[in-house]
Amino acid sequence: MIKIIYGAKGSGKTKRILDSAEVALRTTKGDVVFLAATSRYRMEIKPQIRFIDTVSEGIGSKDALIGFLKGLLCGNYDIEYIFIDGFYKMMGVDLFDPSVAEFFLALEQLSDNVNFVLTVSCDKEEMPAFIAKYVD
Repeated sequence: MIKIIYGAKGSGKTKRILDSAEVALRTTKGDVVFLAATSRYRMEIKPQIRFIDTVSEGIGSKDALIGFLKGLLCGNYDIEYIFIDGFYKMMGVDLFDPSVAEFFLALEQLSDNVNFVLTVSCDKEEMPAFIAKYVD
């Protein structure tokens, strides 16, 4: 499953994804991972959720992010949820870059075994169709 949390900058997307991660932690038997391009949220995340600062891990492109996700999943078959706050910023591109569509193709292949929840900073009407289809 892939789910998108969207809204304008400052609309509370990060708070919603943090809350969603805590709900997943309480309701799932598997492991929960949270990726962000900052260490700012490290203290807000419960210690049972694996928090990863993608900047400190050297992730700065689509290929690096996909490779990192594949490595996480290969190394831990118990991961049930991966939350990603600001994925296209991690890739160093804007939302409409062609590499974002490629990233979603890769996520679709990985989502058979894990649930992905991502944030997108724009309104639903403005986002590309390949992302909008994952909005509730």
